Amino acid sequence: MKKMKSVFAAFKETHRLEKRLLPVSLVLAVVSAVMPFVNIWFTSKIIDLLDTGAKMNELFVYIGLAVGINFVLFFLNYFLENMYYNYRSVMYNKELQSIASKLFKIDYQKLEDGDFKELIHKHSEAQDRVFSSFVQFSWMLRDFISGAVTIVISVIIVAPLFKIGLTATGESYFEKPVFLLTIFAAIAVMAVIILVVALQMNKAWFKAGDEYSRLDRLFLYFLNMFSDYKTGKEIRLYKEQDMIEHSATDKLLTDGEKILKKASFRSARSSSFVAILGAFVGFGIYLFIGVKGLYGLFGVGSLVLYCGSFMQIIGGIMKMAATFGKTAEMVPLVNYYFEIVNAADNMTYGDKELDGKQFEIEFKGVSFKYPNARSYALKNINIKIRNGEHLAVVGRNGSGKTTFIKLMCRLYDATEGEILINGVNIKEYTRESIIGLYSVVFQDFKIFSETLAHNVASGGDYDKEKLYDSLDKANIKDRTLKMERREDTYVYKDLDKSGVEISGGEAQKLALARALYKDAPVVVLDEPTAALDPIAENEIYNRFNSFVDNKTAIYISHRLSSCAFCDNIAVFDRAELIEKGTHRQLMDMNGKYSELWNAQAKYYL
Repeated sequence: MKKMKSVFAAFKETHRLEKRLLPVSLVLAVVSAVMPFVNIWFTSKIIDLLDTGAKMNELFVYIGLAVGINFVLFFLNYFLENMYYNYRSVMYNKELQSIASKLFKIDYQKLEDGDFKELIHKHSEAQDRVFSSFVQFSWMLRDFISGAVTIVISVIIVAPLFKIGLTATGESYFEKPVFLLTIFAAIAVMAVIILVVALQMNKAWFKAGDEYSRLDRLFLYFLNMFSDYKTGKEIRLYKEQDMIEHSATDKLLTDGEKILKKASFRSARSSSFVAILGAFVGFGIYLFIGVKGLYGLFGVGSLVLYCGSFMQIIGGIMKMAATFGKTAEMVPLVNYYFEIVNAADNMTYGDKELDGKQFEIEFKGVSFKYPNARSYALKNINIKIRNGEHLAVVGRNGSGKTTFIKLMCRLYDATEGEILINGVNIKEYTRESIIGLYSVVFQDFKIFSETLAHNVASGGDYDKEKLYDSLDKANIKDRTLKMERREDTYVYKDLDKSGVEISGGEAQKLALARALYKDAPVVVLDEPTAALDPIAENEIYNRFNSFVDNKTAIYISHRLSSCAFCDNIAVFDRAELIEKGTHRQLMDMNGKYSELWNAQAKYYL
């Protein structure tokens, strides 16, 4: 029952994504089912005409009709197939768009969840393997309807033969009605066996595909590294090919081959059994029809008609059984899609709007633990960031600095405690208000293979004067003006062969320009200058600090010398906020900050 619900849900979603696909599939199924019977029927009639000595003009009429109807059906079939493939492609693109839209909007914490990441990979791997489960369902519907129509037409055509088989009397077993009943029973048994075998085969393939996808994920990870010129240098200089081959390629060729070989052998055995069974049933059908024809119960033309139609029944049954069997593989795959698009956001938002220019942010007893993690990433954080304050956040790796920023931007909700903005819990504000409050440059910022202008202005229409002002403040305006197409120059060559390769430092400056262009009230820099030397970093921070003089600014950096200009410095250690004050106050405390400062200062003396 649960499986059938998934099947109906798949057809409903297919129709929602592309309303023309299923109707075209249905018409195509009927046309493809009718086509073989045109030749079977006309062939039998022409043989009967020849057998009875019909005139040439009668033969030409039947031949002309056969050719004409075949031409119409072939043209219609070709036209419908083209339409089907076009609509199939449109639906597939809409399916991808549906997934992408969900991933764009879903809570960030969901994207970092390991189970959700695994689900996305399984869906991607399924698409690589079967193209699209919805496309497969449209194909299954087409074959199921085609098989059903084939059986109906065949039964109508061979109905007289049933009457002959059930009413005829004779000496031999082949002349008695029991032989016809035996054939029907054999066909029914064969249909059930084919259905069971098809279900088992597709379950085996799904299981094999699921196991293979884990190895494939590892292989694709390294394959993407091969095609990325940025990692190509290290692979060659350190001769990492052997490590990669051992970790990915060898595993895929050994363990992966075993998985697929096992599934293939099982499929081959099952297919051979079905083929042998079908051959025996076909032999019985030909024997039955031949015996009836031998005793003169119908002519040679009818012999051709009945033989052809009876074999079409077997073909129709195999088509229908195969589509039923395919559901064993397709239902789990389509469920991946529904699990993604129906994934619920855990965060709820209020209806309050942030307005004005005065913003005070406060952490009150905030502790946070990542999903499935044993230890806290932050513990009992209490800090108030005043409007217009410039705060530096420092500490060793893993001390909780970036997590602090994620909670402040409400990419995650606190496990304990609360975060207040202007004295109101952050959860009471709208999503748009929170997004509009911050301009953030994370340490793992992304520069897209798009135009420089779209990278800074985040796509769409942009204010050119504001764009160049942001580029100037981020100290990358001169570099932009030297580019042939200036702000319309593509960054990197992925989407445009004339794209410009930029250095790590230039990429960071673009990320800073993006933050300045957004012009949000609160600016956060989470170690975005890691690729710059200390002097360049200090210059960036000093320049940036002057441009956001009237804004609240939060700086995270490993280099403490870059943060000395800030109003206050918050020191994190082992998930806790252990010190806060000015540079001079913290140095006088002779605590953790002083220890970190002195440890770094000795390298600059």
